[in-house]
Amino acid sequence: MAAIPQVAPLGKRAAATDVQEISVTYNESTAGITVSPTWVNKNTTVRFKNPNGGTLKIAFLSPTGKETETVLDSEVCTLSVGGTYHFKCYFTRPGASPEIPESGGVIDVIPTRP
Repeated sequence: MAAIPQVAPLGKRAAATDVQEISVTYNESTAGITVSPTWVNKNTTVRFKNPNGGTLKIAFLSPTGKETETVLDSEVCTLSVGGTYHFKCYFTRPGASPEIPESGGVIDVIPTRP
């Protein structure tokens, strides 16, 4: 079951040593999204990045599929509640201007229960 996102955006304020990088990659040949790592500990400060360049926007989803919280490229946020978080990925490829919505991804925040 998906968790209702509890994301605390921090902008770009956290020090690099305090941030867990989350790599989100789009594979054009399979139209799939790869998220690495696939889980983090509760209260971890994270930064979502596209290792292939370009920009990335993550839109967390409610259990009904509505976008609830958005984290822009390279912003940091804290995942403060355990659960399974589903999100949509929006990529802007290097040198391109329109945002391209792609498949979504999932990240687990553990422990999943209080």
